[in-house]
Amino acid sequence: MAGTEDDALLPNGKGPPTDSTSSSNQGLSAQLHRIAGARDWDALEQLCDRYWLALPDLCGPDLVTVFEQIPSDVLQSRPRLLVAWISAFHLSKDTDSKTRRPYLRGLTDVGEWIASSFDPDTETSAATLAAVGTIVLITIRMRGDLEGAERYGQRLSERMAQLNPRPAAEPMARPGWIAFQRGLTRTLMADFGRAAEQYRQAHELARSEPTVFFAGLNGVANLAMIFAHLGHHTATEHWLDTMRSYPPSTPSVAFLLTVGGTIAEGWQALDRYDQAGVQAALEITGDGSLSIEVWPFVTALAAAHAVHAGRAVEYLDTLQLVQLNHAGVHTTQGMGLRVLHRALADLLIAAGKPNHALKLISEAGPDAHWLTVPAARLRLLNGDYEIARTLAARFQSHSATAHRDLLQLLLIKAAAALHMGEGTEAARAMNSAMRLRSPDEVLSLTTLPPADRAELFRIATVPLSDLAAERLAAAPHVFPSNAKLVDLTTRERAVLAELATGDTATQIARTLVVSVNTVRTQIQSIYRKLGASTRDEAIMRASELGIL
Repeated sequence: MAGTEDDALLPNGKGPPTDSTSSSNQGLSAQLHRIAGARDWDALEQLCDRYWLALPDLCGPDLVTVFEQIPSDVLQSRPRLLVAWISAFHLSKDTDSKTRRPYLRGLTDVGEWIASSFDPDTETSAATLAAVGTIVLITIRMRGDLEGAERYGQRLSERMAQLNPRPAAEPMARPGWIAFQRGLTRTLMADFGRAAEQYRQAHELARSEPTVFFAGLNGVANLAMIFAHLGHHTATEHWLDTMRSYPPSTPSVAFLLTVGGTIAEGWQALDRYDQAGVQAALEITGDGSLSIEVWPFVTALAAAHAVHAGRAVEYLDTLQLVQLNHAGVHTTQGMGLRVLHRALADLLIAAGKPNHALKLISEAGPDAHWLTVPAARLRLLNGDYEIARTLAARFQSHSATAHRDLLQLLLIKAAAALHMGEGTEAARAMNSAMRLRSPDEVLSLTTLPPADRAELFRIATVPLSDLAAERLAAAPHVFPSNAKLVDLTTRERAVLAELATGDTATQIARTLVVSVNTVRTQIQSIYRKLGASTRDEAIMRASELGIL
């Protein structure tokens, strides 16, 4: 799409602002005041649609002054202007915040008010649908209703298709913004396939727009984030390059629009065992506690870095703060729940607390497939090689198994087979892992016990590059070489919990509706597994191990 004279007002990658740019900005400010003087609110809406997120950076103080002149009844009757006013005010005033919490809070407050009266199915303005409908969508998502947000997004998409059945002669208002917001919702639902579809659509709709490309930039940054999180290096680099091909974003929202790309760069560095590179990324993103919607992806990266940098115990404490910094509706479902579960399990194993990790995995239940890797690792370290191999083999072909986890499962399977004397199977699994990883990737290999890794390299036929070998040699040991699990049955756990209350065997039998002899047999089994000879010793030992 051809640019116009006013397009020069936006950052476009051609260098710092010049005198002519400053003059153009003054012209835009004068245009704003002329519109306000004429009380031409239609023209003001069109101007805000045209420049969108860039307008506060271009002429923030003048924009705020103009909006202060608009009668309140006009703002209430024109929700697009109300949304633009909130953006202008907060993006102009809150100049130091990365997360833009006051801005987002203002939008969601408006979203709550608009939601009761705004009907996307009857809206006749595509610009209003994009600007106002997405605010309602974001508000629903921020409540924690991810399914409801996606249903609402589907309604917006369907109505937009009715209003814009063919390519329009004029630029689309906020191109790709509905698709991006639906992609973000799907991302937080851990539905990466549908999320990627929406992000690509946002990119296709916005990439050629000279002034309103924000949804496309945000979309490709999040595509890079998803592929990096899953461990697909080539796809990650593709979308990072695409992100870098966009013009620089307007400064006030640059962090929010590109944080997904920063997370992706951090994963790429961590996979190469470039500790300085991942640390540089985390200095921008934080440790997961920042109030941004993609916080689970920051947390996953930060936790993995802590595990591989020998700081598991330190980050266990940080992880508690991360969880407390986000509302329960976001930490108990979707990506929030999965990341917190997985990070905690990996950190506990690395910190030498395998029974705490086993309790977490047991309580999560068999449907928590995202905990398969730590579950299989625990069995490997405990010497339960057949169980470890079975777990790894079962989830190799599971549709929800990420590429990154598949690498881990193949390595666990190889190590388990090695200990079982199945050299051919061990070599086959190791070769599969070596072919699956990218040439620069080292992270997965560091998770193997050093002795196992050396033997698997000896029998494998797929070589390691010299650079990867050098990085691997410098990497510290990540997980303990072994773990002693106290694997109580479900009934034994129930009896132990009753023992901790001080109940007698007779009372426990009555509570659990079993015979006293059954309870006594289970108590003896509990004592044997815990290495205890009395109730107090068993309770103390169970508490130390995290079983109680």
